Amino acid sequence: MEMFLEECHQDHLKEYLNFCLSELLTNAKKANTKRVYFKEKGLDINNRDDYEKGMENFKMDTLTNIDHYLELQKKAGLYIKLSLRILADKIYIEIRNNSTLTIFEKERIQQKLDSVQQYKEMDEVFTNVLDQSEGAGLGIIIIILMLQKVGLSKDNYQVLSEGNETVTRIILPCNSTVFCGVEMLSYEFVNLEDSIPILKSHFDEVSKMVNVEGTVDRKALYDVVRKDLSLSILPFRYVLQQDKQCFNLQKAIAMLSDYDLKFIYSESNPHNRLVENSEYFEQILLHSRKVAYYAYNLYKNCTFKDTFPQDEEYMYLLGLLNSMGAVLLAGASKNQLEYITELSKQYPEYGDNILDMFMHRNAATYLSLVASKRYGFDSGVCFDLVGWNGLSIVPDKDKNRVAILHVAETIDFYSRGMVDFYQIDRYALKLFNIVDERQFNKLVSDLEAGYKKEYGE
Repeated sequence: MEMFLEECHQDHLKEYLNFCLSELLTNAKKANTKRVYFKEKGLDINNRDDYEKGMENFKMDTLTNIDHYLELQKKAGLYIKLSLRILADKIYIEIRNNSTLTIFEKERIQQKLDSVQQYKEMDEVFTNVLDQSEGAGLGIIIIILMLQKVGLSKDNYQVLSEGNETVTRIILPCNSTVFCGVEMLSYEFVNLEDSIPILKSHFDEVSKMVNVEGTVDRKALYDVVRKDLSLSILPFRYVLQQDKQCFNLQKAIAMLSDYDLKFIYSESNPHNRLVENSEYFEQILLHSRKVAYYAYNLYKNCTFKDTFPQDEEYMYLLGLLNSMGAVLLAGASKNQLEYITELSKQYPEYGDNILDMFMHRNAATYLSLVASKRYGFDSGVCFDLVGWNGLSIVPDKDKNRVAILHVAETIDFYSRGMVDFYQIDRYALKLFNIVDERQFNKLVSDLEAGYKKEYGE
């Protein structure tokens, strides 16, 4: 965690959070131990009388024979998972264990949280708090007091149940200087040049299609353009000036005259900047094609499509365009790179960190938001494009739709070993009736096979 906090530029919190993390991991282990202990004793952990009876000797029995109970946990498939992540402008330290909270445990946690306001210093806690049934009961209170010492509150501490898991979460703000610096670089990067990087070989193919005698074959053009993120953005840059709600590529192409199309897909168009011999750029285009295909087919086969008005073409385009920020970064011009490097020097203490974060880690999703707004897309589309990366904070009315994109994105990342199953949002998985990794692997395999059959790559 110390390395993670350093990467987040919040290393001054290490001393406080090391204790908090140790306490939370201990609590999770204790919860799992309690389950196997009660089972061994033949007690129902959800029955109040059994619960009180079991807790009488729980602490002593388990402390003196902990190896035995750890082995029972292993056999029962009980686990503890730690995840550290950044979401928007927040840092999440999250511990999950697959032991659902009982009503008695919830009551006890709430009592501790309610009592925090009575204490100002640690020594007051040690003097006044004594609950030997499950330990001294100091941990939760001390965690809150430590959070208060760094300007936070008990609102930054959460304990909740999600499915068959108990989730304990500490939420911290990102370093405001670094976050604002990355935000500033994103806006300056997008606004510096009004051009889109396009793979030259793809551009040449489309250019030939529009520069023909007679009428442009729009169906053939659409079939090619829809496979390339950069080529797909270009028509919208003109159409959105007439119809701000348009988010249908076939409609956008149909709205443009042959003359418009010849200009849009010409080297004389200042919006076009051709990229050659860039393997990384091509990888991002491939990723966007796969995500578009996955999102389209997930929508077509889901059982909840009637919970929102958008159709499969919307989902396909959403999947294709949500890598917009990554494409802009991968195809950045020399002028853009030099400019943002110079801008980052405005932050003497964090300049190198801001530039590194912008170029290599967390800026791509935010760049997609900034760029899509700059190009004139409807605000709802802009937020749909980036919401997949933080599904838990997406409004309920949009969550099912964005969850499809979340699953589509994570399928490709998972297949490349970039995310693990536990990192995939449980709400999104539940929508597709996926309860374990075996089922998810089947979905991944089916969609990959379908993509290969259709695209041959």
